[in-house]
Parts: sequence; C-alpha cells; structure tokens
Amino acid sequence: MAWQWQTLDRDKWNEASELLDIVAARYPVLVARPAKPLAIGTGDRLKTMRAEVGLTEEQADLVLVRVTRTSSYLAALARGGPRYDLEGEIAGEVSEAERKAAGAVLAARRARRRARIDADNACRSAESDQAIDAGEGSAEAADATEVRGAEAGDAGEVSQAGGVNGAGGSDDRAAA
Repeated sequence: MAWQWQTLDRDKWNEASELLDIVAARYPVLVARPAKPLAIGTGDRLKTMRAEVGLTEEQADLVLVRVTRTSSYLAALARGGPRYDLEGEIAGEVSEAERKAAGAVLAARRARRRARIDADNACRSAESDQAIDAGEGSAEAADATEVRGAEAGDAGEVSQAGGVNGAGGSDDRAAA
C-alpha cells in the first residue's frame, strides 16, 4: 500500500518517527545527516526485509514515507549525486529529472510557507492596529480623567499610603 502525503497527519507522522527509530538502528542510512538519497527500490527491499526489524508491510511503507517526504531528504535529491542502499553503499545516481522535481517541491513548500508567514504577519498587524485604535480611545479617556482630577483639587488628595496624588504631588506607591 502506498501512502499518500496528505494522509500523514500528526499521529501518523509521530508513529512513523517511532518506527524509524527502530529501523534506523539496523539501517542508519535512513537517518543520515545530511540526508542521503536512497536507491531506487529501497521501499521494496525494506518490505522484503521487514521481518528482520519487526514491521508490517504498512509500517514499512510508513517509514519510507517518513524518510522521503522531509525537506532535508528532498534537498539531498535536489543536490543530486549518488543514491545509497540500506547498507549505505552507493547504488545509483540521482537523475536530472529527479533533481529538478525535488527542487520544484522544495520551492513550492517555501512559497506556501512564505504565504503562511505573510498571512500571519498581516493578521498580527491588523490585530495590532485594532488594539492601538482601542488603546487610543482608552488613553483619551484616561487623559480626560486626569484633567478632571487636576481641576477638582489643585493641591491634590492624600492617598491611603500617605502620599499626595494629583497635580503637583508625589505618590509613595510609585516610589516603592
């Protein structure tokens, strides 16, 4: 069964990550850093060897999808160069068409990410503008209250803390 990218929700991705940890103990090329392009047919080989690592066929597919759908793996394909089998030996070369296709997927991902960031920034900016507009109204009301307080008593009022509030006074609470 071939997994579609869209079917890997967060739970499937986490499950695949746990399975990958198990499989990577036997085949470290799957988690090599930087990522290495895998040999054509690695999925089939992993399925035939799945009993060695204790996977079902579906889990083997899930592990392969988890490895090959990451941006780091696609970047490795876009760079081109050799492909590697499960033992880490060179087994083929990334074709020019594969290199270009991986680059196109990465470019599309970057564009989608940039669009999300721009939309988030626009939303934050709009929220900030609304908050500023709401805050200006509150600041105007606070200014009017201060003016009324100053008009009520030029000498100021004695606060509970013993300081003087109002025009020309000080407040012990502010100093504390």
